[in-house]
Amino acid sequence: MRKINLNDSNNKKVYFVKKKCKAMVSAISEATSIFPDLDMQRGFWHLHLPVSQSFIDSSRTPSDVRKLCMQTLIDRTKHLIDIKPALDVKTRVVALISLPELWESQIIVFFGEDYFGGFFDRDDEEQRWTLLPFERSILKELDLKMPGGLTEIGYLEEINDEDGEAISELWFIGELN
Repeated sequence: MRKINLNDSNNKKVYFVKKKCKAMVSAISEATSIFPDLDMQRGFWHLHLPVSQSFIDSSRTPSDVRKLCMQTLIDRTKHLIDIKPALDVKTRVVALISLPELWESQIIVFFGEDYFGGFFDRDDEEQRWTLLPFERSILKELDLKMPGGLTEIGYLEEINDEDGEAISELWFIGELN
């Protein structure tokens, strides 16, 4: 006689979380397997998270999954730096980790110093970025690993537009110097 497993639905949930997590890591890795093409018209290339917002930002998504997502972004940023070709323009690779809404996170490749320099200048009525204290570190707070040669900087982002008000932290990890 077969024994009834009362936790069957929990096993299914765990299975689907692992499946989505594996698919997310695989998609990020695949999208960053080669260095992106130079796009001087836009000045940048970026990769948003290849996962649904309802999954990654859900209160039911385990913190380990969110940490794996962040660590994958950091590791793939380092990978792109390591395979970066010699180009005529200064090129920087940076992971952007947005909290609490992780879904806003991405990997950005800046082509040229003009766009990179202006990117961090956000100080108007609708959007303001304020530098977080240098003592703070998302890497230390969440026990994430920093590959060698990368730097970290954090900003408090305040948005006040027609959609409402929002406050978040933006953490940049990569070629920032």
